[in-house]
Amino acid sequence: MLKTLFETALTDVSTEDIEGVGSLRYDEKGKVYRWVKNEATSALTAKQPVCYDVSDVGTKALYETVLTPAAADLMCAAGIVLTGIGKSGGTTGCFGWVQVQGYCQDALVATPNTVAGGITSALLVGSEVICVDGKTALAHSDEPGNAPVYSSHFIALETLAAATPAVSTAIDVMVRCL
Repeated sequence: MLKTLFETALTDVSTEDIEGVGSLRYDEKGKVYRWVKNEATSALTAKQPVCYDVSDVGTKALYETVLTPAAADLMCAAGIVLTGIGKSGGTTGCFGWVQVQGYCQDALVATPNTVAGGITSALLVGSEVICVDGKTALAHSDEPGNAPVYSSHFIALETLAAATPAVSTAIDVMVRCL
């Protein structure tokens, strides 16, 4: 049965599992959100990408817990955090909403790096961007050292010029992590 009534706003966080971890929420613009728990010992920032915590599989469903991308979890992109979610066990609320499908304004993306063999051209509209180990911003999937194409990923909807050094900036993306 599809849940249609929610106690929280999309920007709310909670110390309790109010909505039922894994619950999906659809809006009238075709966007989809998932209520998740931050499993990490550090807080998640608004508009950063997150991955599902694959180490929990076997004790929990894959889609229940998220964290900042780590090498073991990169193939399981979960989406974009809507508002800052506190660390696991913290007092600021470790449950919150992650966008898993649709247009997302101002997601954090790293500029293509022009040094150390990085891409020397801009990130173009339609380029694939993916989660990167230990980073709170998405990066171009063609950047040397980044992982191959995954079925859960993000598409750049704006051009982003290359820079030295690479910095995180906000651009619009299409989220494809459902």
